[in-house]
Amino acid sequence: MIISYPQFYISLVLLGFLWLVFDWFFGVLRDRAESARSAKSRRECHLCGKRYPEEKSVKLSECPDCSAQNVRGGHRKLG
Repeated sequence: MIISYPQFYISLVLLGFLWLVFDWFFGVLRDRAESARSAKSRRECHLCGKRYPEEKSVKLSECPDCSAQNVRGGHRKLG
């Protein structure tokens, strides 16, 4: 089978486009996995809203800015 120059160039452009689509798709998946992984090791203060890293997976931690006690899984008190 003989391929002409225009067919060769079109195939190169299509392969480049497919490469970009796959790279974008796997980049989105990688970003989602990274954000889920970082969300497990970070906690948000219910009082001041600051996100801070937590070294251990404890039920109750203290915010480094406002010293509020934060409960894992959300804060159920109203006020």
